[in-house]
Amino acid sequence: MSGVHGYEIVPATVRGALRQVRSEREDLDTQREALLGRMEDLMEAAKMRAVTTALSSVWNDMIAMQAEAAGTRIDNAVTGMEESVQAFEQGDATMMDSAQGSMQQSVVLDIDDALTVEE
Repeated sequence: MSGVHGYEIVPATVRGALRQVRSEREDLDTQREALLGRMEDLMEAAKMRAVTTALSSVWNDMIAMQAEAAGTRIDNAVTGMEESVQAFEQGDATMMDSAQGSMQQSVVLDIDDALTVEE
């Protein structure tokens, strides 16, 4: 857990939220498939070319396009967040390695006023 400009970033919490988003994203795909099936059923039941053309246009030009755009935005956001968490963790690891390396360096001291004991 690290503070960045007043924010606390907890990678495990972010990953948990991203798992939930991915799960809901899959639900959107399932719902889209179900809606497509219903649209196809409507088109088959309509039996009129004008109605089937209109239904096809509604699906192709509006519903499918909006669903695809929403899915793409969600996928891009999840990918961006995953990459951000990885970069954050990598930055933390790099900083920690650097700090540990600095702490482990041998200190060379030049003591000008060292006391000596005469025998």
